[in-house]
Amino acid sequence: MNLTGNHIERENPSRESDLNLPAGCRIHFIGIGGSSMSGLAEIVLERGFRVSGSDRVESCNTQKLRQKGAKLYIGHDALNVPDDTYLVVYTLAISKDNPEYLKAIEKGIPVMERGHFLGLLTREHDYSICIAGTHGKTTTTSMLAHVMLHANLDPSVHIGGNLPVLGGNVRSSKSPYFVTEACEYHENFLNLSPYAGVILNIEAEHLDYFKDIDDIIYAFKKFIKLIPKEGFAVVCAESKPALFAAEAADCKVYTYGFSDDCDFIAKDIQYKENETRFKVYNNDGILTDLVLKVPGKHNVLNALATCAVCINLGCEKEAVKEGLLNFVSPDRRFQNRGFINGAPIIDDYAHHPTEIKATLDSAKQITKGRVLCVFQPHTYSRAKAFGDDFAEALLDADNLVVTDIYAAREKNPGDINSQMLAEKFLSKGINTKYISDFKEIAEYLKKEVRENDTILLLGAGNVNDIVSFLNE
Repeated sequence: MNLTGNHIERENPSRESDLNLPAGCRIHFIGIGGSSMSGLAEIVLERGFRVSGSDRVESCNTQKLRQKGAKLYIGHDALNVPDDTYLVVYTLAISKDNPEYLKAIEKGIPVMERGHFLGLLTREHDYSICIAGTHGKTTTTSMLAHVMLHANLDPSVHIGGNLPVLGGNVRSSKSPYFVTEACEYHENFLNLSPYAGVILNIEAEHLDYFKDIDDIIYAFKKFIKLIPKEGFAVVCAESKPALFAAEAADCKVYTYGFSDDCDFIAKDIQYKENETRFKVYNNDGILTDLVLKVPGKHNVLNALATCAVCINLGCEKEAVKEGLLNFVSPDRRFQNRGFINGAPIIDDYAHHPTEIKATLDSAKQITKGRVLCVFQPHTYSRAKAFGDDFAEALLDADNLVVTDIYAAREKNPGDINSQMLAEKFLSKGINTKYISDFKEIAEYLKKEVRENDTILLLGAGNVNDIVSFLNE
């Protein structure tokens, strides 16, 4: 494997010299349990490299990697970095004083940020398809994986969630096709080398890094300029900022959406209890009709983007149709986790106001009774930036439980908490309770929920742990 890169310092990354990895050398991953990091580790394991790594806690991802032969440690310690390590890959979630990172610097072991390493993998494939956008990256990448597998393109895949058809979050192959999410946080997607790129939408997000929406749009402009002239971009016309970013493209741009001036148009949409049906039109008229087993207007757009990419890759219409018909969402994307008192428990990763509203709308579409939501805000910075927007997104919740903020990478600033959010939601007329303890939340839901209701767990943290208490 030839990887382009050098000894990369966190503060001043550079990609100008070559770093060739000898076959079978050891790569150490700091923060190996994350959805992206575990996927990268699995890919290189399957390509014959030796893998070690560490994370704060044991998880399904770490257990799976250990079973595949990786040498893993729980907790971070300088002693975890083997003496024969050739390269250290780290995630931005670690602190600058991480002992394993510092040991690598001290010993002169090359270090590389996760996004850079993913970018190097995209360069090993002639046709890397990179899916960008504020929302919908994991679902759309998963849809693409389904269709490309049905079309016998044998793609390598890297996504941010476990996909049943893959039996995990990655797939490694020797084909020229590689499908991956393209994350805008810290402008990580600028490390990628896309042949084709998708911009699903652009909204204010990650305001702990970006200054404002204009700063975000500028980053997406730089992303779309990475696509070569012989490649193509697929851009959602329902997002004006996405169209604005697309003006910077040097390649052919295909638009998709609901208006007649798009290149790929969804019409005659029918939302039913267990499926969504619609017709896809292009400049030549009706292209195909599609059936999805996942709800929501947002998934119509995700499927439309998938259709646009796959048709331009040369996939047959039947492969697109069958791939999407058989599509099963990745974990934590409107995932049914069982039933309580006859009511389904739906677990969803939504953590931005737009995602929350779309998920709540989808739950409303399929629910005859009430929707009882549990919302776990994700990061203090997001809670501060979007308090009013969260209130607007959650207006249609029949009952709402707000639990404590999931800090993730952040420290508590002391000026925002979930009690404050709950009071805001109450002032907007939302039937809201603040409950900190997950077991207490489960007990409340068991008493409150009735047949024909839906329980909706919302958040990118560990709110899904409530499921185990519901099943007690």
